[in-house]
Amino acid sequence: VKDERTQAEVTQAGGSTASATVDADQIIEIQPDTVNGGATVVWEWKAWDHLIQDVNNTLPNYGNISQHPEKIDINYLTLSNNDWLHFNGVDYNEEFDQIIISVRNFNEFWIIDHSTSTAEAADTVGGTYGKGGDLLYRWGNPESYNQGTSLDRQLFDQHHTHWIKEGYREEGKILLFNNEAGTNLGQNYSSVNTLTLPVDTNGFYTYSGGAYAPANFDWTYLAPTPTDFYSPKISGAERLPNGNTLVCEGVSGKFFELDSADNIVWEYVNPIINTGPLSQGSRTMFSET
Repeated sequence: VKDERTQAEVTQAGGSTASATVDADQIIEIQPDTVNGGATVVWEWKAWDHLIQDVNNTLPNYGNISQHPEKIDINYLTLSNNDWLHFNGVDYNEEFDQIIISVRNFNEFWIIDHSTSTAEAADTVGGTYGKGGDLLYRWGNPESYNQGTSLDRQLFDQHHTHWIKEGYREEGKILLFNNEAGTNLGQNYSSVNTLTLPVDTNGFYTYSGGAYAPANFDWTYLAPTPTDFYSPKISGAERLPNGNTLVCEGVSGKFFELDSADNIVWEYVNPIINTGPLSQGSRTMFSET
């Protein structure tokens, strides 16, 4: 959900923008009214409540960004009115009462505490993990908190970051679609990845400075010729009960299922494109091996 901020608010937070307003993002929890329609917001978290900057030392959110990875650097990206953070995915972990957010424009995902009250979610204390609404964990782009460079980036315009369900292969790991994975090599290809988070049985994350662990993915799927698999936007992946992985290559409208050895065992291509339906036989629409 967008959280519109005025130019004056941006200045007061130590940022700058030529736009009259800036769209930040927020997460809200709603209780639907199934009788009368509509819904009530029962919990919310705003990125704007957790900013840091190192430009203006007269403001209360001034600090050393590299020493506060739990905060969001307002000046990491140029603020514009159309899209600052671009949240494009959210998932809930019932065991830890945590929320994971895919933050496309920062090329990383964040994890926050859902056990807080709304007031605590706007603060830096409270909740099961004692940090209020500050970030519990982040991963994908250590440059965003001054602990790396663009060469250290692991995520590129990613989508659909989520926990693999209990009882499924690689349960508890994060699964995601890494849209522009070939960026650092100057190539156009995507990947699907899993990684293990440095978290204990109680949901607390290990951090000892520098870039957040892990250093690498656990599993990466690339096409045999990497550029054959590419979707620069949308897309996602899901682990199936049989241990296989269902992948949506969004731009092409292609769905395929990978077994544990990365073999494609099922495939479907949407016959509807931006100009309308394709003619029968003009393109493969379904195949199974």
